[in-house]
Amino acid sequence: MNYKKIILYLLVLVVGLGIGLGIQKYFKKTEYALEYPVQEWKTAVLKDTEGKDIRPSELNGNLFVVYFGFSHCPDMCPMALMDIENAFRILGEDSKTVTPVFITVDPERDTPEVLRNYISRFPGKELVALTGGKAKLEELQKGFGVFSQKVQNPAQAGGYGVDHSLFIYLVNKSGMILRAYPTGIKGPELAEEIRKLL
Repeated sequence: MNYKKIILYLLVLVVGLGIGLGIQKYFKKTEYALEYPVQEWKTAVLKDTEGKDIRPSELNGNLFVVYFGFSHCPDMCPMALMDIENAFRILGEDSKTVTPVFITVDPERDTPEVLRNYISRFPGKELVALTGGKAKLEELQKGFGVFSQKVQNPAQAGGYGVDHSLFIYLVNKSGMILRAYPTGIKGPELAEEIRKLL
């Protein structure tokens, strides 16, 4: 057993959790998550589920519900997407200028085709899924303060999983993060928060 790797993994996990808890406290105290837009929202060139190049800022809508995750995620990602879907169902016509966006933290497995099949499991309001080059995705993650780390998991396809930050972001067209909530926020509460920004 490689104790150095275990210690390093635990250290990364603790730091990631610490950052996440600190961010959560910050979001509870302030109305806006950042004082400036995430520049990568406008500059990162990613790929949609048809394999076409697109910048997130070019997506339709004035408000975006953004979640970073991966298609092989066994629990938290599906839960977050279902809560987002429930929020849109509650909003009904009020959601017409709001777009849900799923951005992968696992481009190695999450090709456009894989993501196209994955998001088809979540009916209702059309969910946009984006993938792309690892460097571009990491830049975008950094802009959002998203942590992700590949971890060995023989039970999953490819032999690994991805630990990552668990936040749902509300973002405007210019890339300003207006709100952020831990995964676990329920559809009705999320719908209420979205409605405040419409």
